[in-house]
Amino acid sequence: YLLGAGSILVLGYLAWVMATKCTKAERERMMLALVLIAASVVFWTLFEQAGSSLNQFAERNTDLGIGMGQSITAAQTQSFNAGFILLGAPLFSAIWAYLGRRGRDPNPAVKFGLALVQVGAGFFVLVWGAQFADASFRVPLMFLVLAYLLHTTGELCISPVGLSQMTKLALPAVVATIMATWFLASSWAQWLGALVAQLTASETVAGQVLDPGKALATYVEVFKMIGLWGVGA
Repeated sequence: YLLGAGSILVLGYLAWVMATKCTKAERERMMLALVLIAASVVFWTLFEQAGSSLNQFAERNTDLGIGMGQSITAAQTQSFNAGFILLGAPLFSAIWAYLGRRGRDPNPAVKFGLALVQVGAGFFVLVWGAQFADASFRVPLMFLVLAYLLHTTGELCISPVGLSQMTKLALPAVVATIMATWFLASSWAQWLGALVAQLTASETVAGQVLDPGKALATYVEVFKMIGLWGVGA
């Protein structure tokens, strides 16, 4: 209720600013900022499944073996995103700079679109990987790694770009408010992400899933649905 009330107040204030304080060009830039903020809600709702449904998927329906009789834990799969960020951030920075020098740097809306497609595609990878599940209904680890890779490259398209665009598009008098609205959207994403994660719930006894096959089928259904939402957005 507090999140909803706060959002109504903030959006109402921004609507008043756009109606009374902005020129036509400034109003259009502010509206674009709000559209990008809305897109970020979709992205982070899906991305934040990493700490909930994806982590449980790793524990319940992923073969965590890495060869030579060794395996990792479900919790350790959370390091994939951080590792890919360390490897990918310099690369993406170089790519945007290279394209920018040649006047071919994609505009922010395109980068947001690429981010949403990639986060949705990450879930489609897991849906695809379910076809290769073994007799105990565990999917090969490489599919989870690839899903995290796509989510991370999507994050590199939206996160730094989004923060930059909020400051560029906002009316100078409300830059701080627009930045706060960006993080308010992250709060909505966390709340919505929890609802999505609940859809993947499975019956357990002492933490053990009673029917791994049914659990995998549930993950496939939910991941397909949210993958479509990401790509569709």
